[in-house]
Amino acid sequence: MTRTPVLFLSHGGPNLFEDTKHPAHAQLQKLGHQVTHQIKPKAIVVISAHWQGGPKTIEVNTATSQGLIYDYYGFPPHYYTLQYPSTGSPELAERVLGLLGDAGIEAEGVRRGLDHGVFSPFYVAFNPETNPLDIPVVQVSLFDSDSIEQHLTLGRALASLRDENVQLICSGMAVHNIRDMVAAYSKPGFIAPY
Repeated sequence: MTRTPVLFLSHGGPNLFEDTKHPAHAQLQKLGHQVTHQIKPKAIVVISAHWQGGPKTIEVNTATSQGLIYDYYGFPPHYYTLQYPSTGSPELAERVLGLLGDAGIEAEGVRRGLDHGVFSPFYVAFNPETNPLDIPVVQVSLFDSDSIEQHLTLGRALASLRDENVQLICSGMAVHNIRDMVAAYSKPGFIAPY
């Protein structure tokens, strides 16, 4: 068995699932097809930039049934009724918790839905109609910290899952404060307060 690659999905806003002309849309579809038809993992562990545990604690979703968390605002009403079929794996979540514990990382299991950092890119990459994902998805938080070392330790702790045919996916975006970005474009000379 070949070691699974680690993928990073720059997910953008929740409107990604409708913006079929955006270049990222086609790239996400291509990546999704590669995962389901070439890599063929037995499960996915996904880390989203939209979920932080504690400053020294990682949280792992242990839920089997995963609804969606509409963690955005100002979009048309149908964005808040979107559904994405997904099943978790308590067994894989426990495996993740064990690996984190072995690495000296405080971790706890929680039950929650998938945030848009997961379901927005997954809806495009693993569209329920055209490329359904029929394997479990377990979401893992980041630390509520900017520490590079903590997050490198997190990555190292999860790395062995790649040898167990588990696909690791990270989802985020380099620029994430859209309000400040819009302000910067609309007001000449705008300087963010940080």
